[in-house]
Amino acid sequence: MAELLNIHFSYLCRSTRQNEDGKSPIVLRVTFRSERRDIFTGLYCFKDDWDSDNTKVKKTDKEADSINKNLVVMHQKANHCFDELKFSEDSFTIDELIDKIRGKEERPTLLIDFLEEGNLRMKKRVSTEILNVTYMKYKRSVAYMKDFLQKEYKVKNFSLQKVTMDFLELYFQYLRTDKKIAHNTACKYLVCVKTIFSPAIRNGIIKSDPFYGLRLSPKPVHKDILTQDEIDKIATLELTDPDLDRKRDIFLFACYTGLAYIDLQQLNRDHLIKESDNSWYIRKPRQKIGEESIIPLLPVAMRILIKYSPTGNLADFNWHVSTNQKMNKGLKFIAKRAKITKDLHMHMARHSFATTVTLANGVPIETVSKMLGHASIKQTQHYAKVVPLKIKLDMDKIRDLYK
Repeated sequence: MAELLNIHFSYLCRSTRQNEDGKSPIVLRVTFRSERRDIFTGLYCFKDDWDSDNTKVKKTDKEADSINKNLVVMHQKANHCFDELKFSEDSFTIDELIDKIRGKEERPTLLIDFLEEGNLRMKKRVSTEILNVTYMKYKRSVAYMKDFLQKEYKVKNFSLQKVTMDFLELYFQYLRTDKKIAHNTACKYLVCVKTIFSPAIRNGIIKSDPFYGLRLSPKPVHKDILTQDEIDKIATLELTDPDLDRKRDIFLFACYTGLAYIDLQQLNRDHLIKESDNSWYIRKPRQKIGEESIIPLLPVAMRILIKYSPTGNLADFNWHVSTNQKMNKGLKFIAKRAKITKDLHMHMARHSFATTVTLANGVPIETVSKMLGHASIKQTQHYAKVVPLKIKLDMDKIRDLYK
């Protein structure tokens, strides 16, 4: 460790090389582990104006003051570069230090710096490519990583090249045990780190892929859906509160269209298309991934929109979609009144559309996938629960063959 501290920075004015004005170059001399290198600063002064004892220009004019200020900044940068390399705890040579001071080294070399730089890129994509809630997930992943480094290694930062598969597995266990984060959510935080790491791995900035061989797959999660009977109970429930009635209608509309909460919020007349046979359908790109949803409107969904139209034209519908939290709070009250024991929330409507309203009634999964705005059928299978009614209907098709 004492060897690491053997560093010395100093300035000198070289009289052996002069420019056409007769001025000599000022160089930064770096002495490290008995080796010495000089870095040209790009600054010049007359040899007689150089104060070798205090390593600065003696004159007090504006030009001299500017040179001296630049020398202070360069010295600070040199110290900072040395501290970064020392802090990484990796061995390094004087030439690597010189490259870093000159800005030639691959940056950033520390984990937290690298993750924060990646998060800034993510922030720029908010509202155009990703949702703010997605960016916040990346932001939390950095905060958790800082906490992990402090607890496990008692440091504020960590060498990027020291991030291994074992390090990531330890981080995952920290999320599960110390932070009490569910398995699948912890996997998502690791995916955030992997997403930021990927370009650096491809470009060779990170020499060895720490995610290679890491096996942390999400666990299957059972998500509740509503049966048709339960949807009907909600639809026929008497409600005297207009606010609850509106929340109930919006939820039912989601059950019969499969729209996610954010897409319900954004829905307007521009997304409603009328056909020559007076049928209507929704055509809207999903906010989450940009994939287009094409959803023919069922009569029950059309009636809900007409209810909120001052003109009787469903395209003129006008309703207020409350915040997701307020919607879910109202739905819990509605579920209690309807004697439904399931934890009712907005996203359950999307699952119920995929399973109860469409797949259970024989709509092909390819069609359901397009209505949900999924990029692949694999995504749709996440929503598509096999229900007893669907099994019965499928078996009815071959019943006559085996009498």
